Amino acid sequence: MRRILFVLAILPLFLLQGTALADPPVTIDPEKVIPNKLSQRINFLGVCYGRSDFPHLSSHVPGTVNAQAYTYCPGKGVTVTSTLTRTYAGAESMITRSKKGVGRVSVNLSFKCLWKPGQPRIQYALRSTHKLSDGSTGQTERMEKLKC
Repeated sequence: MRRILFVLAILPLFLLQGTALADPPVTIDPEKVIPNKLSQRINFLGVCYGRSDFPHLSSHVPGTVNAQAYTYCPGKGVTVTSTLTRTYAGAESMITRSKKGVGRVSVNLSFKCLWKPGQPRIQYALRSTHKLSDGSTGQTERMEKLKC
C-alpha cells in the first residue's frame, strides 16, 4: 500500500516535466561540435556520434583522474582513439588507448593524481578521434584543471 501511495505522490512530478522536441544539429565537420557541461560531442549523419567526457576525479578509485570517450553508430564499424595528457610542472605525460567494434565502443583512461596542497591545479586534456566504417571521422577534445 505504501508503494502505491508513493508512486501516486511522485507521478505528477514526472508528468509535469516537458519533453525535448528538437534534435541536435547533425554535422561531420570536426570544427562544429556540440558541447555541454560534461562532454563534447560530434554528430555524424543519422543517430551516430562521438563523445569525450571531461577528465574528472574518480569516485571509484581515490587519487586518480579518469576520462572516457565513446563512438556510437548502430550497425556500423566504429573506432575511438583517445589520448589523455597530463601537464604538470612543465612536463607532459600521455596515455593513448584505441578500441574498434560494431555499434558502440568506449575507452577509459586514467592517471594517478599528483596534485599536492598549495600547488596550482594540474591540467588534464582528453583528445579523441572517432571513426565510422563509412569513412566519417571527427574529433572531440576536453580539458580540465584539477586538484585531488
